[in-house]
Amino acid sequence: MTIGDFILIGGVLLFAIIGLVRGGAKMFFGLFMLLIIMLIASFLSGLICPLLLKSEKDGSVQYTSTATRMMDSIGEKLPLDEELYNTPLVKGSNGVYYVGETSLDSALAAEAGVGTVLYLVVEEDLAEGQTLRTILSYKVTEYIFELIAWVILVILLAILRNIVRKKIYLYLDNHSVPSKIDRGIGLVLNLVIIVSIFWLVGFFLVKLDGEGDSIVSGAVSVVTKGKVAGPFHKINPLLTLAQRSLPSA
Repeated sequence: MTIGDFILIGGVLLFAIIGLVRGGAKMFFGLFMLLIIMLIASFLSGLICPLLLKSEKDGSVQYTSTATRMMDSIGEKLPLDEELYNTPLVKGSNGVYYVGETSLDSALAAEAGVGTVLYLVVEEDLAEGQTLRTILSYKVTEYIFELIAWVILVILLAILRNIVRKKIYLYLDNHSVPSKIDRGIGLVLNLVIIVSIFWLVGFFLVKLDGEGDSIVSGAVSVVTKGKVAGPFHKINPLLTLAQRSLPSA
């Protein structure tokens, strides 16, 4: 047996034991659920905050008093004294926004370094009669509100998760059959995770090996050669999809 065999077998056994001990519920309601909560909070904050900060009617944008106060404070601090940022935008018949005679995207593209990025930031909030200073002030205000809302939502959802998790843990502790099923699910999930990790590592090493780096070639040899590791990596679906094969093949 080679080092690759020991790494593979040891990793599988370790993850299998962890899965049996922790069970599927603890795995799901741990880091995985926290990541889900963060994603849900990001979606909700991005959905709710614009509704609280502005409204649109007949193509006209109206900002709420809360948004206006913060925007005024932020706008005064933005170092944007050029005519480009203080001239009201005009929407042409072709749907393109102009600053004077120049299209906004072209005007910003001429800005050194940050122009293209700024256009991507403000593109969805462009409105006729608004200045770039106003729109950028609104975007900063929106980001601040979304961050605050995100933190609050994460805390509330995490508290809800803890309540549900506690009830599920108590149920599993008092019922042996569901508890055994849960540990079996944990075993399967952890095996899927460790197998996916090894296949990803093998795929990237084989991909990098084509560049002729001796260190990478040595790593490929260690990871993919062996009585167990060799056949395991030969059936790597990622290598099959990419039409790549192990160096030994």
